[in-house]
Amino acid sequence: MVHRDAAGPEVPQGYSIRVASRLTGVSSDTLRMWERRYGFPKPLRNGSQVRVYTDADIERLVLVSRALKAGFRSGEVIHRGTEELRALLVTSALAEAESEQRTPTIDSLLARLIADDPDGLRDELRRSVALHGPRQFLIEVVAPLVERVGEAWASGKIAVRHEHLVSEVLSSQLRLLASAYDDRLSGPVALLAGFTGEQHGLGLHMVALYLALEGITPRLLGVNTPPDQVAEAAVALDVQVVGLSISSSSEIAATEAHLRRLLSALPSGMPVWLGGKNARKVTLADSRLQRVSTWPEVDRAVARLRSTFDSSAEPR
Repeated sequence: MVHRDAAGPEVPQGYSIRVASRLTGVSSDTLRMWERRYGFPKPLRNGSQVRVYTDADIERLVLVSRALKAGFRSGEVIHRGTEELRALLVTSALAEAESEQRTPTIDSLLARLIADDPDGLRDELRRSVALHGPRQFLIEVVAPLVERVGEAWASGKIAVRHEHLVSEVLSSQLRLLASAYDDRLSGPVALLAGFTGEQHGLGLHMVALYLALEGITPRLLGVNTPPDQVAEAAVALDVQVVGLSISSSSEIAATEAHLRRLLSALPSGMPVWLGGKNARKVTLADSRLQRVSTWPEVDRAVARLRSTFDSSAEPR
């Protein structure tokens, strides 16, 4: 919006930074900081080089301010246009309203399973993802739920079909979440598999999502895979680590025999992560073997892997 003064030059019309701050609830210092850091707002300047904010600037800043109050970070919303901000706020409001209806718990998820209600189980899991985010969903919902399902099966409260159902529902949800990171990963690559005889693959999907969140590219080979095939895949896919699921049903003597064959076929120095309930029962001594049965252990293994990968990637 401009007008011409008596001498003829165009003078922008709008709001001073003080008025813009009052209208939007964003401090003048923050407006200046956003302008420097993000390039928005980008006010016009009058003849005295004083900032002048337009109606469009004010409208967009009001939406950004509302998004910040809804819990978003400035870097997440400052570059969004007016219509995109409106849509984001609507989605956020709907999610908040839905979460206020009822927060899923491990007990409610287990009840859905026992009641043979897979659709209800999926709905509650989706709501849990929206409430917690992928990482906390994995740590605070999936892992405890899997533990409770195992206990319920051992005590006879649920049947094998229930265990299979929850495994499939969870695996589908985890695959969906991990797929969101397919195009964003450029760091180390991890091959995830289970040896011949290993039938439980849910743990591999859990680790795959966790690694994707950490910037590691997971390659899922799946369970019931012969050790020579694991080794061939590790070479063909140019991975930096092999992760193996060793569940409570794994036979330790057979697992150790498979491990010896795998270690002899892998490139020298390639680490092998052992996860699952029976990972600590493996007594085979080899410096390449690392137990990663807890999330903190996974964190430490990831840090070591990333450090090695970054060092090897540095120009010499």
